[in-house]
Formats: sequence, structure tokens, C-alpha cells
Amino acid sequence: MRIYIKDEGKTFWIPAPLWVLKIATGRFARSMALKYTPEEQRKYVEAIDFKELSKAINILRQYKGLEIVNIESKDGSKVNIRI
Repeated sequence: MRIYIKDEGKTFWIPAPLWVLKIATGRFARSMALKYTPEEQRKYVEAIDFKELSKAINILRQYKGLEIVNIESKDGSKVNIRI
């Protein structure tokens, strides 16, 4: 996956391999998220099914080139996330 950012005439991209996302949704994701989430917002983290999220990331591998996010602001800044 690549994150493309264009701002003030400069364009750069950040590689974000799917295996990094897979690790981020792994075994320790819930415990780490709960550790650093404020008490009043923990109910949102507890509602996430990390096993299903991990399965979804595996499915995304089949859709190389899929554009997930394409945002452009009035000042010309752009953000594009593509698998």
C-alpha cells in the first residue's frame, strides 16, 4: 500500500506494506490500543474485532491498485491511499 501526499507543489509517498498492517492488527494490537486510549474512549476499541480486521487485510491483497482514499482540498492539497 502507498500513501501519496501532495502539498504546495511537493509530492511524496509513504510505503505502508500490508504486512505492517497485519502486525498492527495482530495479537498485541488490542492490549496496546487499550493501554494508550483514554478511559472514556475505550468502549470504541473494545468494539473492534481484530481477527476480522486481520482477515480483511488479507483480502485487500487481492485488490492491488485499488484506490481507498482520494481527498483533495480547496488549497490544492491531495491525499491518496492505494493498495
